[in-house]
Amino acid sequence: MTEAPQPRHSDDGTPRPDPTKMANQPALQRSRGTIWIVMGGLFLIISLVPLGALIFAGTGRSAGVAIAAALVMIGLYAALLGAKFGIGKQRLRLRVMAGCMLAMAAVALIALWVCALIEGAPVSA
Repeated sequence: MTEAPQPRHSDDGTPRPDPTKMANQPALQRSRGTIWIVMGGLFLIISLVPLGALIFAGTGRSAGVAIAAALVMIGLYAALLGAKFGIGKQRLRLRVMAGCMLAMAAVALIALWVCALIEGAPVSA
């Protein structure tokens, strides 16, 4: 049996937000932003572990990339914190915080990929 379709409007006639759309998720609509700070901090710590290993224990060939990535990620986390305490409009604040978190993930992914390519490349004589 199929379920009855959900009405697209509430009882007062206003349109209901589609809960499956990314923009309608609670973390982007009505959160206080604490989840972005906690998860961003955890992500930063977890990402700095392999970058730190490349800086201090690696061959040193990819240390420059790892240092730059670490500094950019720390800056993005600082921007995330700045957004939490500096932006008054809730929706804008949450979107900026989410953008900072996504940028941190992109920087970590690209930097670790580049570092792996540098470390795996043959050493020229």
